[in-house]
Amino acid sequence: MSFTRSKRHALSSAVSGKPSTSSFFQALGFTFGKTIGQGTYSKVCTVTNEAGKVLACKIINKKCAGIEFIDKFLPRELGIICSIKHPNIVTVHKVLEVNSIIYMFMDFCKNGDLLEFIRLKGALSEDKAKWIFRQIVDAVQYLHNLDVAHRDLKCENVFLMGDNRVKLGDFGFARHCKNHYGEKIKSSTFCGSAAYAAPEILQGVLYEPKKYDIWSLGCILYIMLAASMPFDDANIKKMVKAQLTGIINDAIAKWPKQSDAVKVLISCLLEPDSTQRVTIEDVADCAWLEEEVSKRQKVLSKIF
Repeated sequence: MSFTRSKRHALSSAVSGKPSTSSFFQALGFTFGKTIGQGTYSKVCTVTNEAGKVLACKIINKKCAGIEFIDKFLPRELGIICSIKHPNIVTVHKVLEVNSIIYMFMDFCKNGDLLEFIRLKGALSEDKAKWIFRQIVDAVQYLHNLDVAHRDLKCENVFLMGDNRVKLGDFGFARHCKNHYGEKIKSSTFCGSAAYAAPEILQGVLYEPKKYDIWSLGCILYIMLAASMPFDDANIKKMVKAQLTGIINDAIAKWPKQSDAVKVLISCLLEPDSTQRVTIEDVADCAWLEEEVSKRQKVLSKIF
C-alpha cells in the first residue's frame, strides 16, 4: 500500500496521539479506542472499523525493538499470520507499516484470556476443560499440518470469544519446521515462557519445535484442571530436575475427581523424553477427546 506525504506524516504520529492521527485512521475506516495491553515496544488498542465491528490493533514500534526481533522474529510472525486461517486462531485482517511502525488489525476477544478466566473461576470441570482443550488442539493440529510450530503456547495466549469459542493468538515466536528443501529444522532459540517450557528447551539443547508445543499443551491442560502450575519456575535447575523425574505423574494420580483418561493424556503430553512424546495427531485421536461433540454441547450451555 502506498501513502501520500501527508498520510505518512499522520500515521507516523499515531503513537503520540496528535490530532492528525485520528483523521488519518478515520479516513481508512478505523477509530481507535482504549489501550488494553502494553509491552516494551508495542501496545494493543481496541479499534472500531467502518462497519461498527470492534477489533484489536497491535502497534509495534520497530525503532524501539532489538535487531534479532526485527531481522528474525517479526518477519516470521508477519509471514505466518498472513498465511493462516482457522476458526480457533485469531484472524489478522490487515497489516500496515509506515515510518517503522506496524499496525496489525485482528480479532478482538472481549472475554480476555484463559489464565484470567481460571483466576476468576478457579479449576475447571473436566467437561469445560475438554471443550476448551479440543479447540486448542484443533488450532495446533492445523498449524502442525502446515509445518508451523507456535512455540509460545500458554493460557495467556488462548483468548475467549463470546460464543464459547477460544482462539489461539500471539505468533511472535512461531516458525516453520522445515526448510526450503523440505528438511526438518531443529530450533536452538529459547523462547516462550519458562513455566510452559519443555526440559529440552530449559537445558539449552537443539529441540523439535512441534514437540515443544506438545509439552506446553500438557501444561495448559494441567492448569485448567488444577488451577495451578505443574512446575515451579522460581528455580530453573530444580524445575528441570522435577520435569525429568516425572514426579508430576504422582501428583496427577492422586487427583480424586478427574478421569483416568485425562490423567493418561497429561502424562503423555508431559513426557520428558521428547522422542517419546506424543504428536498432535495422537492428542487429537486420544480417548479423552473422542466424546461426541453433540454430547458435549448438551453438557455445556455457556462457559464464558
